[in-house]
Amino acid sequence: MLGEIVSVQLAVVPEHGEDSFAVSSLPGSVILCVADGCGGLGSKRYDKLEHHTGAYLASRLATRAVQGWWQEQPQVPITPEEGRFQLDDLQQEVGAVFASFANVYCQEETSRIVGSMQRTLPTTLCALFANDRSKSGCFLWAGDSRGYTLDAGGLHQYTADDVRGNPDPFDSLLLDRPLSNLVCADQTPKLHMRRFSMPEKGMLLCMTDGTYNAFSSPMELEMMLLDTMLHSANPVRWQRKLEKTLAASMQDDMTLLCCLRGFVDYDAMKEYFLPRFEQLKHQFITPARRKRKDREVARGCWQRYRVDYDRTEGTPDDGQDWRI
Repeated sequence: MLGEIVSVQLAVVPEHGEDSFAVSSLPGSVILCVADGCGGLGSKRYDKLEHHTGAYLASRLATRAVQGWWQEQPQVPITPEEGRFQLDDLQQEVGAVFASFANVYCQEETSRIVGSMQRTLPTTLCALFANDRSKSGCFLWAGDSRGYTLDAGGLHQYTADDVRGNPDPFDSLLLDRPLSNLVCADQTPKLHMRRFSMPEKGMLLCMTDGTYNAFSSPMELEMMLLDTMLHSANPVRWQRKLEKTLAASMQDDMTLLCCLRGFVDYDAMKEYFLPRFEQLKHQFITPARRKRKDREVARGCWQRYRVDYDRTEGTPDDGQDWRI
C-alpha cells in the first residue's frame, strides 16, 4: 500500500535553485521525479527567459516531461523487453521536449557555445515509478541523482552514478568526478532503467546529489532519515525536521522525495524502523564517529555496511530485478 509522500526542496539561492521535482499519484501507483540542473555546464543565461540559467530551465523541463509521459501510461514494465520499449518511448519524449524548447528559445545562444565545455539545457534526472498491484517499482536515471529504498534491512541504493571512473558510493563523496552522462538538448537522452520488487514495508526515495553529498557516508544518510523520522510525531513534522536538518549542512541545492509504503499509520512506521535504527547506531555509526578522523575505521564500517546497501548490480531476486 503506497502511502504519504514527504518532499523537501532547498536552494542555496532562494527562487533560483537549479533542482526541480515532480510528484504524481493515481490509485495504486505513484511517480517521484527529481532533476539537478548542471550549473557549471549550463551556466549560460537566457535573456528571453527571465535571465535564468540553462541548468535552471533544464531541470524543470526534465521533470515535467517525465511526469507528462507517465500520466499517459502509468505502468511498471514486467519484462526487460517491455522496459526497453518504454525506455525508448520516454527517451524520444524527453528528447523532443528538449529539442523543441531549445529551437524556440536557445538557438542563437547555442551557436555561440559550440565546441566549449558548455551544454544546452543540461541536467541529471532520477525518477521512480511504483505500482501496488504488481508490488514492483522502476527507477530511471541519467547522471548522479539517485534512487533508494529503505526497509528493515537498511538503506539500499539501486541507481549507479554516471560518473567517470565509477567510484563506489563511499569514495565518491571525496572525489569530484565529472559526469559521464546527462540529459541535454545537444544529444539524444540515454537513460538507464532498473526494475525491482518493492519492500512490503519501507520508504521509496529519490534525491539529488546535494542531499546525499551533505553526509560523510551513506551510513550517515540513513541515520539522518531514521533519526529525524523517529523523533517526529507525524509526516508533516518529519518533513519540517528534515528541512531544518538538511538546511544546517547545505552546500548545494537539495531535493529529497520519499514515498511511504505498507504502514497503517505513522506510529506503526516508527515501531517498524526502531530495531534498524538501534542496529545502525551500534554497529556502524557509533564506531565510525568515535574515530571520525580515522578514515580507515570509517572505511571498515562501510565495507560491512555496503553488503546490504549496494544493489546497483542486482539482487538475488533475478526474475523481478533487472537493469537495462
